[in-house]
Amino acid sequence: MDFEDTPEEAAFRTEVRNWLAANAPKGEGEAGSLLSMSIENTAAIGAAKAWQKIKADAGYAAITWPTQYGGMGGNSMQNVIYGQEEAKYPVSSAMFVVGIGMAAPTLMVHGTDAQKDRFIRP
Repeated sequence: MDFEDTPEEAAFRTEVRNWLAANAPKGEGEAGSLLSMSIENTAAIGAAKAWQKIKADAGYAAITWPTQYGGMGGNSMQNVIYGQEEAKYPVSSAMFVVGIGMAAPTLMVHGTDAQKDRFIRP
């Protein structure tokens, strides 16, 4: 099994690295896990929301989502590559994993147009 990036994957990895270097917070801060995202931890929640907005504005928040819903229209490998590179920074997207990874994709396939319009925003 070959675990090396294809040329296209390598180009995407370089793009992601460059974007993260220019946009992600620097330092040794703690990224925060789902366990740190309690309702009382407003600082962690605020930081996670702010980071998610930055990612969304650049198209990285929902890589595998169709572009009509604000995603990149990318593939699963691009999503893995982004996750590998983002893990090097003190950021957290953990609080959005269910919404982005399960709830919204389920609505995209099985939801009514009204549900999609209400719950899935670009």
